[in-house]
Amino acid sequence: MFKVAVAGSGYIAQNHFAALKKIEDVEIVAVIGRNPDTCGKVAEEYGCKWVKTLKEAKEAGANVVDICLPTDLHEAWVVEAAGLGMHVICEKPITFTVESFDCMVAACEKAGVRFMVAQVARWWPEFITMKQYLDEGRLGSIHMIYEKRICQHPTWTTWHRDPKKSGGGLYDLNIHDIDYLYSIFGKPCSVYATGWKSPTGCWNHVCTSLIWESGVRAIVETSLEMTGNWPFSIEFRATGDKGTLNYALTAGLNINDGERGSNLNFYPAGQENIEAIQVEQTDMFEGELREFFDAVKEDREACVTFEQNRGVLQIIEATIKSLEENVVVKL
Repeated sequence: MFKVAVAGSGYIAQNHFAALKKIEDVEIVAVIGRNPDTCGKVAEEYGCKWVKTLKEAKEAGANVVDICLPTDLHEAWVVEAAGLGMHVICEKPITFTVESFDCMVAACEKAGVRFMVAQVARWWPEFITMKQYLDEGRLGSIHMIYEKRICQHPTWTTWHRDPKKSGGGLYDLNIHDIDYLYSIFGKPCSVYATGWKSPTGCWNHVCTSLIWESGVRAIVETSLEMTGNWPFSIEFRATGDKGTLNYALTAGLNINDGERGSNLNFYPAGQENIEAIQVEQTDMFEGELREFFDAVKEDREACVTFEQNRGVLQIIEATIKSLEENVVVKL
């Protein structure tokens, strides 16, 4: 039986709590936090204890911690949890630098605990289907990929505006799409980016150009600072010599707000027909958490590997260098 403590009680933590309740052999034993308004409600709703420290969570019986805290806290919490002998799943972005990530991995390996980064976009139903199309070669030789994730600032937090706490849009949004492309094509060989930095110092509007040795090229557009009543919007388009795959989603102010509109279509080359792809809707948070618990039970590395996490952070660091110096960065 996994006895889980969730660190945090905000928007992302609420998604994790709901998903954890669906998984067999999992018991939520504690919420860790200092906000009496949110933590008290969560503890009551899920029938768990409210504690303020990892040590207290361990004393309450927790053998797993699910970290849903601001990014700047991740390293210290992962290292402490490992020292207490707790398996760790931690929200993305995992941290800001490769060096910081290496410290987390070293602490978990030394303690003999399992550690996974919660790159939830990999379990988004349409993204699972699109990866299958690409892995199976349904599009043939890939010419170009375009991916976007653009929205307003979240209404449920203020810390995203502080680059020291969140890293801004480049880390909070862009890292989803970089990780997804890495999971399909591996590490690119070069990065070039252009963008706009907010007055608080966050790279919040960014367009990144990526090239792989295989010849695949991609443009990734990210914005955390759209204006007016702009809806949360996602798009993925891949064009190859056998066809084009296109996915588009428009939600409300935040991804779970308002009426969602989405579609996934395949346009076969040389044909007039459009293949509308029906995708079964599943809970992406439940999907990633199940993978984590399976990895612990099977004593293996999760499918979001350390090598991939490290590579993604290298790409983000290269993107920052490109933004600041206006150069193409080789990887």
